[in-house]
Amino acid sequence: MSFLNPSVADARRRRLIVGGSALLITTIGMVAFALESRWGYSAPTLNVIYMQNWAGDRSRADALADARATVAAQEAKKAQSRAYIATLTGKAKLDAQKQYDAYVAGNGAQQEIPYVAAAAPVPVVAGEPPVQ
Repeated sequence: MSFLNPSVADARRRRLIVGGSALLITTIGMVAFALESRWGYSAPTLNVIYMQNWAGDRSRADALADARATVAAQEAKKAQSRAYIATLTGKAKLDAQKQYDAYVAGNGAQQEIPYVAAAAPVPVVAGEPPVQ
């Protein structure tokens, strides 16, 4: 039963093992937090997709009218940008035109205005006011 009364050398060795293990575990934890704070946690990116709720009796003409309304809204947005650019002069005008060209090349209007309804949407719940 020498484990109940260890020698001084055994007690010292056990203390060193326990202390070293405690320091090692603490150091690993601190390094892990430092690495995480430097590069960050890369959480999965959620892509939210909004869908339009259409009536079951939607006709092709309604779909085409919606498409025309969407294109008209996108063109109005572009026309507003072009009108603003026309008011500028010099370097500001050239910089704004470059931004506008990149906006059009990157389908900016389609991303900002993906859908416009030609007619007011029908409420989903009876008695609910239509969403504007």
